[in-house]
Amino acid sequence: MTAARFALVPVFALVAFAPASAQQPGLSPGIPPSVGQEIDRALSQVPGSARGGAGAPTVGAEVDAMINGARAGRPAAPRQVAVAFANRTPHKALVVQFTQVGRPDWGANRLVRERFNAGATMRWRVDGPECRYDVRITFEEGNEFVRLDHDFCAQEKIEITAIDAPVAAMPARDAVALYRVVNPTDRVVSVLRVTPSGAGRPGPDLLGEWVMMKGDHYTGRVARGGQCLYDIRIGFNPEETQTATIARQNLCETSEIIVPARATTGG
Repeated sequence: MTAARFALVPVFALVAFAPASAQQPGLSPGIPPSVGQEIDRALSQVPGSARGGAGAPTVGAEVDAMINGARAGRPAAPRQVAVAFANRTPHKALVVQFTQVGRPDWGANRLVRERFNAGATMRWRVDGPECRYDVRITFEEGNEFVRLDHDFCAQEKIEITAIDAPVAAMPARDAVALYRVVNPTDRVVSVLRVTPSGAGRPGPDLLGEWVMMKGDHYTGRVARGGQCLYDIRIGFNPEETQTATIARQNLCETSEIIVPARATTGG
């Protein structure tokens, strides 16, 4: 076969009939060759007059570059994090919230027209790049359960055997300020609003269906930045005709707010 006719032989035929024992230079024994290396090995048997000029990239190298470039440009598959809770307390939960540790709010209540009953287990799957979440659960009778910086990739399910007592101090974070509102009074707190000082309208009620009895606490979060000054409005009835306001609190520096015993009429 002449060199010109040899050059017309398809590349796949050269790969198929290349001796299996041939070892390409630079390839360590026991390591399978790549597609490009197989092509280059087959083409190395083509006479020099039928090959490309010196210094040009080999066909196999071009194939490998194309394959590797396609892999590098492929978007990463979205991660799903499994989140589960087992309620081993005798209380029914009204609110389940969990959020990534760097977010400035708890997000919506995960219980939609349902309750987290005693003895039940509930599961969610959430999309996102993070495994670490803060958790807040409030109960119909009792306080709130708070678990901060939990790694759900390492431990998918949290067993809630008792409502946790508050930690001694809230952890410091760069982007988020954590605070706690404590009710030491005999009055029931029905509404809690935390609003940036000077805002035109009050913030939403943070308690929802839950109310704070004597000794209960609410764990909140706001974004750090600016002056970090907030007005805390406390409603002692759902209509907010009996309220107390603690104005211009720096929640980036003050991590605990105490509910006052006195209220003013009319809000």
